[in-house]
Amino acid sequence: MEFHIKDHIKPDAKILLIKLRSIGDVVYNTAVYTPIKRHLPNAKLTVLVESASFDIVNNHPDVDEVLCFEKSSFLKQAKFYLKLIVKQYDVAIDMHEGTRGAIMCFLSRARFKIGNIFAKRSFLYNTKINFSDLNPKLPIDYQVALISKLGIPIKNPKPIIHVSDAWLKRANELLISKNYDPKKPYCIIHPGARKYDQWQFEKFAKIAEYFFIRFNLGIILTCGPGQSDQVERLTQCLAKEVPYTFVSTELSVLLGITATAKFVVCHNGGYMHAASAIGVPLTALFGLTDYRIWKPIGETSSVMHKYIDCWPCNSKTMKQVCWNGKPECKELISAQDVVDSIKKLCPEFSDK
Repeated sequence: MEFHIKDHIKPDAKILLIKLRSIGDVVYNTAVYTPIKRHLPNAKLTVLVESASFDIVNNHPDVDEVLCFEKSSFLKQAKFYLKLIVKQYDVAIDMHEGTRGAIMCFLSRARFKIGNIFAKRSFLYNTKINFSDLNPKLPIDYQVALISKLGIPIKNPKPIIHVSDAWLKRANELLISKNYDPKKPYCIIHPGARKYDQWQFEKFAKIAEYFFIRFNLGIILTCGPGQSDQVERLTQCLAKEVPYTFVSTELSVLLGITATAKFVVCHNGGYMHAASAIGVPLTALFGLTDYRIWKPIGETSSVMHKYIDCWPCNSKTMKQVCWNGKPECKELISAQDVVDSIKKLCPEFSDK
């Protein structure tokens, strides 16, 4: 039986959308915000995310409120759940499907507590949706399928992150504080990855050297929390005549810097998905992760991956050489492969 949400709620209903987990998952989730508000223009849309993903949705023009869950002390979590209970939402949609998300959906006391019928804790929903007939394959397909089954039309879903003027201003201020003129063109190299999925640092260095020497392009090195040592290893491989600027900052400022970059080179991960959603040209390095599922879906993004007999792999089948920090599939990707990919994405850097 179809459940068309518009037939069951008042026009100005309060809707809670629950999407926990990683940055990449929340990036995919942004694809449903605009369709929801287009279909229910007078509804108030609240999105519940974890603290790491707050900046991803905070500036979205179709999101009225963002709730931020933090895995902190018991007392703080209790206060958060109490706040959730007293909000009195009309609709709560669990797009997380984990235990925590289902509990949040239940505690919202919404008239309609909606979730996937096949979720492990689906007994906490009173409106169970079966979207298996839509045959979702990619992560974004699951986001879209659930919302589509509520009678909300979605055509050509596309994750979007809105970079605010405030982010750009703070990004420029940070670059200036690092003695880099933000008006000068630059690229971003983001080398952080887990040890078993790391590309060789000397190859990152070769890319930086090529674009600086050939095009006088500024080199901005960035990283996520706890990854500064990987940037340091990269800089040790750089030729002395190649200047660089190292930036380690909060996500909003990093995305502000990313928004005006000529291109980005990075591994698969949350930053990759965010940069792709912004629309900056991006080349992503994939090893053990299945790029067919987790590839960036921005129109100006490309994937670097090499097939070997043992791919796709997992923690049980991975070779010891990969655990030791030399993943075979990543090592087969050359610096020239990445340079060629960037030239295709950015014609201004093509050979003339």
